[in-house]
Amino acid sequence: MALKPVWIVISMWCLSFILTSSPAETGVPENMVLVKGGEFLMGSNEITSDTEPVHRVTLSSFYIGTFEVTQAEWKAVMGNNPSLFKGDNLPVENVDWYEAVEFCNKKSKMDGLTPCYQGSGDNIGCNFDADGYRLPTEAEWEYACRDASQSGFYPYSGSNNPGEVAWYEVNSGFKTQPVGRKKSNKLGIYDMSGNVKEWCWDRYDKDYYKTSPANDPRGPSTGNRHSYRGGSAVDPKMLLRATLRSSTTPGYKNFDMGLRLVKNASGKLPEGMVPVKGGTFKMGSSKGKYGEKVEHRVKLNSFYIGKFEVTQQEWKAVMGSNPAYRRGSICPIHFIDWYEAVEYCNQRSRKEGLTPCYSGTGDNITCNFEADGYRLPTEAEWEYASRGGSQSRHYRYSGSNDPDEVAWYARNIVVFFQPVGQKKPNELGIYDMSGNIWEWCWDRYDFDYYRDSPGINPRGPLSGLRRVLRGGCFAYPEYFLRSTARFRFEPNRKGINIGLRVVRTAK
Repeated sequence: MALKPVWIVISMWCLSFILTSSPAETGVPENMVLVKGGEFLMGSNEITSDTEPVHRVTLSSFYIGTFEVTQAEWKAVMGNNPSLFKGDNLPVENVDWYEAVEFCNKKSKMDGLTPCYQGSGDNIGCNFDADGYRLPTEAEWEYACRDASQSGFYPYSGSNNPGEVAWYEVNSGFKTQPVGRKKSNKLGIYDMSGNVKEWCWDRYDKDYYKTSPANDPRGPSTGNRHSYRGGSAVDPKMLLRATLRSSTTPGYKNFDMGLRLVKNASGKLPEGMVPVKGGTFKMGSSKGKYGEKVEHRVKLNSFYIGKFEVTQQEWKAVMGSNPAYRRGSICPIHFIDWYEAVEYCNQRSRKEGLTPCYSGTGDNITCNFEADGYRLPTEAEWEYASRGGSQSRHYRYSGSNDPDEVAWYARNIVVFFQPVGQKKPNELGIYDMSGNIWEWCWDRYDFDYYRDSPGINPRGPLSGLRRVLRGGCFAYPEYFLRSTARFRFEPNRKGINIGLRVVRTAK
């Protein structure tokens, strides 16, 4: 039997792999390309002043769309097609920045992912730790456009010749063209130069490169314009360059404005939990009581925290009973002491095949913070998450300066707590961290602990008769709703206003 040439055998194997490997099997989301994190020189000294100075940037890994979002994709999510030039395989266009953000959130929900964006209008915030779809930052866009190059690069995405890789004024007939018809860049991404301009997340500041962070820059915090990149089918080749920056108002739309999606290169989030990216923050308040007056800098590792307070139906599914005084399946569990909260965490961990965090009994309970199971938040983790983590806008309460927007408390409650998630979430998409019910924390309570607590991952004093509670409740005034407010009870104390929220260590 004659042997097949080696190149035929290899080609057939590769084709078979492509045809039989699903996105889930390869680990890459459908129609997306993995861009491995790294360092590159961003900007140019050859175009305009807003691309200067050339500066070194380090990015985390991410996925980016192989193609610009098509009209077929847009219609499947949004139910309409705003485009001037119609065609399912043409890029969607005539969408403004707000609509692009809305598309990202709706597609995330359809795919069972956690949306990245919260808020509305000029107050839209992005949770960069969520696993949903989002717009690329300017740095991510340029890095992907330039083939994740650390040294030399093409002026256009994938070539020195714009005609090879781009639809622009010379070859497009002044209209958009089906995606993926030109040559891709080295990463396998199409149309990053030309066809439609692509919205980015960042607000625009012409001087931003002079002060931007070296790690994962995400644009200035203020500004009335947003960046877009890549040029379009009606632009000259100068506007197709990988380093060129452009901007317009977020409400602007035109037949040459579209988008491309990005997604974090990470696993699926634990169900019902929100990622909180580690960082440094100033803990405490100079105006508070109960030992919070000593403001001090704290650095935390990343963790996951429950989007909601643990509900009665969640408790019953794990513990087999419902000790609540006032029943309601999606109301917070209550009338539980600290020891029962710890037991719930361990039993839920075992039920889900995770390693329990707690061991020992009574006053000798210890916590393994390296385990992957559920646990109570430390006081520092709770305050950091309540403040909005790395996305914090420094509100007085968790998500607002107006307690009525985010909390059930003494001034707006009729009798008792309410079902979880009825008020506005905070910057990270977490609900009821102010009000509704008090939440047990891991830490023992010491009035003077802040005076000498560790600067990295503090976990409370080693001894003490009481445990920390945070968040306030439906029966207390707004003073106790503050993200910095501390409170304490004996660990065997139960009440209709005491419950819990779970966290997990992020590996």
